Amino acid sequence: MIVAGRGAGDGVRLVLEAEEAMLLSELADQVDSVLLLGTDDDPALGRLLPDAYPDDVDAGREFTRYTRDNLVDGKRQAAQSVRDATSVGDGERLVEIELDQVQAWGWLTFLTDLRLILAERVGIIEEGTPEQDEQRDDYLRAAYEWAGFVQGSMLEVLDPTES
Repeated sequence: MIVAGRGAGDGVRLVLEAEEAMLLSELADQVDSVLLLGTDDDPALGRLLPDAYPDDVDAGREFTRYTRDNLVDGKRQAAQSVRDATSVGDGERLVEIELDQVQAWGWLTFLTDLRLILAERVGIIEEGTPEQDEQRDDYLRAAYEWAGFVQGSMLEVLDPTES
């Protein structure tokens, strides 16, 4: 995967191998499924939509009532944007994706949501925290790490820091 800028900070150009694009598309489907079909007792959904008022049940319920649908819609739209951009045609080896800044930040929203779900599934409470079972869910852990790499690469292009 290659991430490059497009001019003076205007956006991001991604060059993905077809397998990487298909993986992102499948992961976007999974994020969408959690958002659409997840139940309130799913801890991954709890990470995506945390309780704004954990010490006040009534205020939390009221906040959820007014904000949840819009939050879920925005997250689902971000996942759909990734699915749309990562569709792979027959015989394609590379998929080139041009994202303006708004689209790129939508992708970053998706990657954050994806990493929150994957972290919950593999038991990562906080990055860098040693875990009980380092070998658990190697595929999900690898996807978590790769999504972090993509996210970090995009952020470097969108918001470069002075050395």
